Amino acid sequence: MKLVFFVKQECPACINAKEKIGFFLNKWEMTDSVAIELVDAGTEDGLIEAAMQGVGEIPTIILRNGEEELGRWEKKAPVSDVLMQLMGVDA
Repeated sequence: MKLVFFVKQECPACINAKEKIGFFLNKWEMTDSVAIELVDAGTEDGLIEAAMQGVGEIPTIILRNGEEELGRWEKKAPVSDVLMQLMGVDA
């Protein structure tokens, strides 16, 4: 599984989303089993990647299992219950 974060430097919502998801991955002991990819949408390469992925808002977080998109959240981090369910974490 992989979480792809489309962010910009100094974006408060981006920092908050990364911290929130990091907290839950630690809590669920999944930091080693979930890859994190940060895409800086403030760069030319990041903007190209965002366009290719249909990202129009920052932050956007995409949860993938292989090539399959399991969830997408724009302008905010996902609610923990939803993320937990999509990642198959037992309560």
